Amino acid sequence: MENEKILSYASVIIRLLQGAVHYDDKDIWESLLSNRISVEDYFEKIGVKLFINEPDGYAFLKQKEFEEDDKNNSLPRLTRRIPLSYDVTLLCVLLREKLLQYDVGNTDSTRSPILTRDDLYELLLQFFKEKTDEKKQRGKLDAIINKVIDLGFLRHLKNPGKEEYEIRAIIKAKIAAETLNDIKIRLKQYAENSI
Repeated sequence: MENEKILSYASVIIRLLQGAVHYDDKDIWESLLSNRISVEDYFEKIGVKLFINEPDGYAFLKQKEFEEDDKNNSLPRLTRRIPLSYDVTLLCVLLREKLLQYDVGNTDSTRSPILTRDDLYELLLQFFKEKTDEKKQRGKLDAIINKVIDLGFLRHLKNPGKEEYEIRAIIKAKIAAETLNDIKIRLKQYAENSI
């Protein structure tokens, strides 16, 4: 009797509330696409917008912004805004640039570029001063990479014997190509001021 009250697309709603949904989560992705209107209506009623990018295979939620003086429409935040550190922002920008380059030159059907752990180290090391303690530096780089994985912009691929990562296309929605140069300028200014 209680199961009759549960929406057929409840698992999609729950997964979206937990974070972004990607095409490689086939059951959830297919259910999202087939129940798209119902899911959009559900979130619309609570002041949340559903963004779906079918070609790139991702979907996420974004809370509508209301004017501060609009007391009737002020809703508590669904998600927290977490400022990113300089290092994490830097890696996100570098990954976004890689994805942009890949999209321009991509002729095969692969959705996103694949990078090794060493590729990621190489990307980051050009922005860090040479350290004599390589183990400590690798630990710092690993922490940056792991944070970007936690944010959902990189996905660790489960290939035996290989440390490979896919750049997730959702990074396009978070860092627009048009804003890359502005962000890079601010990162450079921050780095120069903190020396």
